[in-house]
Amino acid sequence: MCTGGRVKHHLNNNIDRPDSTILFVGYQAGGTLGRHILEKPETVRIFGVKRPLRAQLEQISGFSAHADKEELVRWISSLKTPPRKVFITHGEEKAAAAFREFLSAKTGWDCMVPEYQQELYLT
Repeated sequence: MCTGGRVKHHLNNNIDRPDSTILFVGYQAGGTLGRHILEKPETVRIFGVKRPLRAQLEQISGFSAHADKEELVRWISSLKTPPRKVFITHGEEKAAAAFREFLSAKTGWDCMVPEYQQELYLT
């Protein structure tokens, strides 16, 4: 996602070099520097300074540290006591809604995707 750490320094030192390639090997969420770069703007702000985007951009799909939906269902189904409610709080809106439907259909559990900044009270 390129939101902090060493990657920002690497980007800062290479983003304006046409002989450099920035290779993304994972998902870049909306609103992150990584997604912004993949949208190929003319300039990119890093450390408060606008830099021209001259580096080559490439992206490889299929690399993820996240479990897929079947792995998630296997994991959550292994709970000794089924949850009263499942909150899906990760992922893009469409993907989260699709997973809610999938998980609910597979398990029969009450699943929901909370709205942004929605407050929920657990009892």
